Amino acid sequence: MSAICVAFSAGAAFKFRELESTLAEHLKDNNGEILPHLLMADYCRCVESAARTEWVRHFLYYLEENFSDENNELSELISVSFLEHLSPEDSSTNFLIGCLGPRMLKEYRRIFGQEII
Repeated sequence: MSAICVAFSAGAAFKFRELESTLAEHLKDNNGEILPHLLMADYCRCVESAARTEWVRHFLYYLEENFSDENNELSELISVSFLEHLSPEDSSTNFLIGCLGPRMLKEYRRIFGQEII
């Protein structure tokens, strides 16, 4: 995994203090190592449990700012380990899906084969 993905996923917990305990638990569970894809999936679960809070909207905006239509490692990390965990079959994720920015929403729809409006 690239250093940029490690830095981005760990750095999110410093930008969003609500994720600090998730990062700490991740580090404990992985012998101090950051596994970006696992950590991003952990963040997704954290976001799902706090969906309607202000920090979640800011976090989703942060992801959107760092997501690119171009295929790069950071966008792949966000796509595979965050967006793919927001199942359209789970009604509890509808609010979060509605908060996605345009690039991530486009990718979300591509992942789940939804028609682009």
